[in-house]
Amino acid sequence: MNRPEAMALLAELVSNNLVEPTYIHVSLRKPNHYQIQIKCDYYKSEIEAYAKKHGLTIEEDKERKYMVIYEP
Repeated sequence: MNRPEAMALLAELVSNNLVEPTYIHVSLRKPNHYQIQIKCDYYKSEIEAYAKKHGLTIEEDKERKYMVIYEP
């Protein structure tokens, strides 16, 4: 997703109380494609359903300290 799409997704996740905005990082994944990294507390099942609905992929680290959302 491009940066405006990433920011719009982030705004929707925050407005739906699925993530705490102090634990979020938007970064470049590959040229012109951004990802959203959510650290610590988040609502995994709700975010997974939202991401699936929008054709996005989710990855978690092994320690489950953060989740990354991106467009494949």
